[in-house]
Amino acid sequence: MGAVHSMTMNNQKNIEYAEILRLIGQAERVLLCTHLAPDGDALGSMLALGSLVKRMGKQVTMICHDPVPGYLVFLPGQQAIKLPAQAAQEHFDLAISVDASDAERLGDSHALFAKCPVTIQMDHHQTNTRFAQHNLVLAQLPASGSVVFPLFEAAGLPITREEAIYLYTAISTDTGNFCFGHISDVTFEQVAATMRAGLPLVETARQLHLMREKEQVLMLGRALNSLKFFMDGRLSGMEITQQDYLDCGATDEHTDKIVNHGLYIPGVQMCYLANETQDGIKFSLRSIAPYRVSDIAFRLGGGGHAQAAGCTIHKPLAEAVQIVRHAMESELSS
Repeated sequence: MGAVHSMTMNNQKNIEYAEILRLIGQAERVLLCTHLAPDGDALGSMLALGSLVKRMGKQVTMICHDPVPGYLVFLPGQQAIKLPAQAAQEHFDLAISVDASDAERLGDSHALFAKCPVTIQMDHHQTNTRFAQHNLVLAQLPASGSVVFPLFEAAGLPITREEAIYLYTAISTDTGNFCFGHISDVTFEQVAATMRAGLPLVETARQLHLMREKEQVLMLGRALNSLKFFMDGRLSGMEITQQDYLDCGATDEHTDKIVNHGLYIPGVQMCYLANETQDGIKFSLRSIAPYRVSDIAFRLGGGGHAQAAGCTIHKPLAEAVQIVRHAMESELSS
């Protein structure tokens, strides 16, 4: 992994869309992968790209370190996404990573990705390490779905109804239903194009932004019960423990988006969710501009967007929370 990273960090020039299409055209078997604990942008972008590559006449295999979370099983064709072990014996001419800011975020998918003779990545995270041979990192865009979208135009392929669902899911997820940064008129032009392609907007938006599984609602209650305020209400924090998981019958996917509730409070400018897992204390960090959490996450071994980032700290819960709290308080005091 380190060799791939060091070899590609200097490749700072973005690959052009035409070159991506050329490389896809030269391949027969294409591997697509995305980051572990996938969200709507990760899966929507990968499924959209997978559909495009199939329409170009290629064999496509899609993999992810973790299964598709329950709230995204409505996506057409998601059942075709495999775990990396299920594709371990396959051979590919080309691998494309979508929405992963670094090689480690691919989890078990990275071994298959790195074995391919040609590797591409498409992403929008500012902290991206440019770990592929060919990198398209557009940090000014709000979602990886917005990075994938122009590839359809470059290929001269009109978007299908299913692709419209994928792209809307990707863009809507990472913009927080069009509440976060980097949104522009182009963002809404892309969404308009998905509607012209037959996007069932109400049905898809309801699945994404309103429906929640019972376990997630129970976990939200546990998190809100732990809510604390610091710095005269400018910073909020929540915690979820291993016992909460057991009591609620929940898994990691049931904590998705809970952190945002700590930011949707007047006066709060920054918040964190400390999530006690078997792999360490996973932190989700959020802020309101001009305050940034990406730099905090990066210093602590993580990454993400300026106002939405995360990291994992391998210390006891109370100690880990103290580290993150101190870093966020320093940012708010600067």
